[in-house]
Amino acid sequence: MKDKVASKFAYTGAIFFIAGLVVLISTNSIDNYEGSPPINMTLVALFGLIFHLVMLPVIAALPSPSWAKASGFAWVVTDNILVMLSFSGQGGDINLPLRWGVHIALATWIFGASWAQSSAFRWVGLLVAIALVGGSLGGPFAGEAAEKLIIPSGPFLIAWIIMAGARLAKSDAITQ
Repeated sequence: MKDKVASKFAYTGAIFFIAGLVVLISTNSIDNYEGSPPINMTLVALFGLIFHLVMLPVIAALPSPSWAKASGFAWVVTDNILVMLSFSGQGGDINLPLRWGVHIALATWIFGASWAQSSAFRWVGLLVAIALVGGSLGGPFAGEAAEKLIIPSGPFLIAWIIMAGARLAKSDAITQ
């Protein structure tokens, strides 16, 4: 049996990740605000939460070591907390360093899941992991440009998620 459900979740995740990036890039990002969240923060939070939640079946189904899956699940939980902090107008000063830290967990999952594969999927995953770790570790040294260091990982991450969807559509479902 092919894991077409997890495959569809991967494709959906890529769409919501792109949608969130479009809103984030096309509007001003506001970390701290008073009162109700502005529409751009509402959309970024909604797209971000959906993106992370639809990645859960992908993490569960994609063949990878248990330590890698644990990192993937930790990434989803922690990044959703950070999304809600931003959505609530809280944590502006601490949110970015926490996000860098949780992106190390994301990189760990992607590395583990990619290393278990072959061909371009492995190498694109390694590029994503390197870009995430590099952006995270370089952040404290980048000053005002710190938020931009994670940008190179975005296109690679989108490609990797789509490749994960294609891989899952061709592979047997993993049940645990």
